[in-house]
Amino acid sequence: MNVLKRVNEHLEEAFLVFLLATITTIMAAQIIARTFFSSMTWPEEFCRYCYIWTVFLSLGYTIKKGNALRVGILMDLLPHKLRKAIEIITNIIMLVLFTILFRYSISYTSKLKVIGQTSPAMHIPMWIMYMSTVIGFGLAGIRMIQEIIFNIKGFNLEIETTLEATIKEAKEEVQATGVKLNEEDKAGGDF
Repeated sequence: MNVLKRVNEHLEEAFLVFLLATITTIMAAQIIARTFFSSMTWPEEFCRYCYIWTVFLSLGYTIKKGNALRVGILMDLLPHKLRKAIEIITNIIMLVLFTILFRYSISYTSKLKVIGQTSPAMHIPMWIMYMSTVIGFGLAGIRMIQEIIFNIKGFNLEIETTLEATIKEAKEEVQATGVKLNEEDKAGGDF
């Protein structure tokens, strides 16, 4: 159970960190190669494909962290139960969208596998690149199901408004950087 919990909490993060570190390393190697030797043919394509993977893997991560774009201030004006109901309905609509995109990404990726198209510089099968859509939309769908369940279970729980969450996050960031707040701010006064 502990392993599943860790995978649930850090799956996307681990892949995103690995891909971004790989991009940084490969691009640094390419710069050094250009400066002292001759340019390699594959790093730009490799990094482009890593960026594509990070985009699709970040879908699930964004949903899990609750960082999806939304108009929070407008939602804060609504009564609590109406706000929760709208969130659940929106999440269901997004789940349907991710399910449709997941289905079509599987179809398109399998067609590419049959065709056998390869990338120009590295000559890797293009279906591997398009698997990023399958995995990305699949993870986004799973994370959306988790979000719907969380919202249904916590339907009657009071949640922070966007303004309260922003102030709390700003205070945490200030404290994390080592900047000392005066006693009034520590006691919960205005920021």
